[in-house]
Amino acid sequence: MKNKIQDPELFKAIKVFLTSYLPHIKKCSKHTVEAYKYALNIFFEYLSVVNGIPLTRTKAADFSQQNIVGFMEWLLNSRNNIATTANQRLTNLRGFCKYLRKNNLISFVEYEEICEIGEIADTRTPEFSWLSIDEIKMILEQPNVSKKTGVRDRFFLALLYESGCRDDEILHLKVKDFVVNSRGEPDIHIWGKGQKYRCTPISANILPYYRAYCAIYHSEIEKEQEELLFYTERNGIKTAMSSDNVQRFMRTYEKQIKAGGTEIIHLHPHLFRRTRAMHLYIAGVPLPLVSEWLGHSNEETTRIYAKATDEMKRRAQQKVNEALKEIMEEDPVFKYANDEDVLKKLSGLK
Repeated sequence: MKNKIQDPELFKAIKVFLTSYLPHIKKCSKHTVEAYKYALNIFFEYLSVVNGIPLTRTKAADFSQQNIVGFMEWLLNSRNNIATTANQRLTNLRGFCKYLRKNNLISFVEYEEICEIGEIADTRTPEFSWLSIDEIKMILEQPNVSKKTGVRDRFFLALLYESGCRDDEILHLKVKDFVVNSRGEPDIHIWGKGQKYRCTPISANILPYYRAYCAIYHSEIEKEQEELLFYTERNGIKTAMSSDNVQRFMRTYEKQIKAGGTEIIHLHPHLFRRTRAMHLYIAGVPLPLVSEWLGHSNEETTRIYAKATDEMKRRAQQKVNEALKEIMEEDPVFKYANDEDVLKKLSGLK
């Protein structure tokens, strides 16, 4: 019987690359492995949708300069990805093509041509900007909570801001990682970049969002502790929610706000992380603890918040001042600034 897979060696290489080479040889984190897996799946989708090449007919030779350039344009124009997202997919594909080259599945010349592909310029305004408390409140009011996806989106956005996490870290949280202690205080337990663990305190004001979400998505929560906290479901099959899905609903809410006559800067996951960091820093939380909160491996990465100009600080103070109002009722930033228990957790003392 004729083999339906045109290039079985390619798929053997993919399996070894994802299950052995990256995690065991390169010691990549599970998040990095997932990023490579996702990039490959999206590339195969492009080949199928645009080039008419189904997965079974895909060959190693399809990883070509021409196809990858077309893939990048498709990400921007058809999937509405931003430049940094498309460039990350390019990095992932280059890494895989390097592995194909090492295993003689593509030639040296083909690999060099792929390496010549330039990154897409990010034409967005490079201003160091963030959101005010009122803007965060307005964003959280956008999801239609009469729909299950609206309940999900509201909780996701609130947790993204409250935790200061990367969106990838939120997407990899399991149900067991959101913990409410005996005093009714929630924490989330995160394995970040480089498998670095941290525990981040969350305001109790997020609990109504969390409970409304779990009532729909984790109705048997005690049995679902090992499941992903956020997921999508199609035909009864649960899969991890993608970063593209997050970008899609953020674009929807950005458009809703602008359609209502209010101007707002472009919404993207990192903006929520930056906003939380600025709110913490302006509130007086010491920079080393902001660094711990964000999970930065090097405190120098966090110093960008300390190097904001005086004018930016004045603008930020106006945004945060607003009678020190919290998004949902009280601002955990100010509560945490003098909370020894929380500071000990962030410092690794507890």
